[in-house]
Amino acid sequence: MSIESNWCSCTKCHAGYGWKDASFDFSDMEKMDCLICHDTTGTYSKKKNSCGMPNKDLDLTDIAKQVGLPGRGNCGECHWYGGGGDNAKHGDLGSDLLTPDASLDVHMGKLDFTCQKCHVTDAHKIAGSSTTSSVSEGRVSCTDCHDENPHDSSFPLLRKLNEHGMAMACQTCHIPQYAVNKFTLTYRDGSRISDKTEVVSQSPDKRELKTPMGQKILEKNLKPSYAWYNGKHHRYMKGDPVDPKGITPLNAPDGTIKDPSAKITPYKIIKTRQAIDARHGYLIVPHLAGKDGLISTHDWQVTAEKGMKAAGLKFSGEIAFADTMMYWRLNHGVVPKEKALSCLDCHGPEGVMDFKVLGYKGDPMATGWRFAPDK
Repeated sequence: MSIESNWCSCTKCHAGYGWKDASFDFSDMEKMDCLICHDTTGTYSKKKNSCGMPNKDLDLTDIAKQVGLPGRGNCGECHWYGGGGDNAKHGDLGSDLLTPDASLDVHMGKLDFTCQKCHVTDAHKIAGSSTTSSVSEGRVSCTDCHDENPHDSSFPLLRKLNEHGMAMACQTCHIPQYAVNKFTLTYRDGSRISDKTEVVSQSPDKRELKTPMGQKILEKNLKPSYAWYNGKHHRYMKGDPVDPKGITPLNAPDGTIKDPSAKITPYKIIKTRQAIDARHGYLIVPHLAGKDGLISTHDWQVTAEKGMKAAGLKFSGEIAFADTMMYWRLNHGVVPKEKALSCLDCHGPEGVMDFKVLGYKGDPMATGWRFAPDK
């Protein structure tokens, strides 16, 4: 979903009062929404398609008198519900982090961290980098608090774990699972839209739905996918070509086994089938929200034309569909050390790592390689 032509829906979270089109004035301080982060009453809210305006029945004066430092719920109001539902987008960010127990997230559960404990904020610049867009106001790293060799090196096994840290992100061992309590989106087919939402099939850990946004698969209790990551992603930009017959990665992590700065990092992957301009060969920016959007009209042709006009892209009128995939880096849901991955969770025939995909000849333990042979 692009914000262009969908401003009034997207700006419920991409905060700004009255952000209804491309003419929004970011320098106008009166249009800055302070309450979305600083409300402490739990009552501040916005309706969908309200162009960033708060609900009209709120006593904004009373809410403003009770502002304070943001809590997890303030951040979660937007970050937990992106992508169309609770935990839908990220897989490691859902409302169960409001009051989690330690087994779900040791930092927020056992230690009661607020978000800004790690996402340190200076002059309203919140540290953190995006997986999907080139936005960063400062990096957040485990080593901001932990030593680069956090395991007790006087024990041979723990010393080996410190060596693994040369080639593995901390999250790889310490986030062994995601979407533990709440379903997350793993697949969407935009070519198969429906005029209503209904369940196609359901099991304890998987749901398939027909929706106005396409056929969806939601899953939980998932194991991460793993990829080399050196701190950068290759991002699809509006108007870039797509592979009409293959799979186009929209934000593939950069790095390989030969990259000394890259580490094996856990990801959630969403696979999608998206509309493309069949003649120009790039993704269509659809108009989705509102009474005249795709979700309401179920008309790809008209809503594609509106969205492409707002995005400033040529539209041939010919629509096809192509496969894409997105990577969502997993950083939340760090479990207590007793629940972290052990040696046999990765090594051996039942291990979670696909070492050949990562560039190894096979399991490094079996082939006799050092874990990071080129580093």
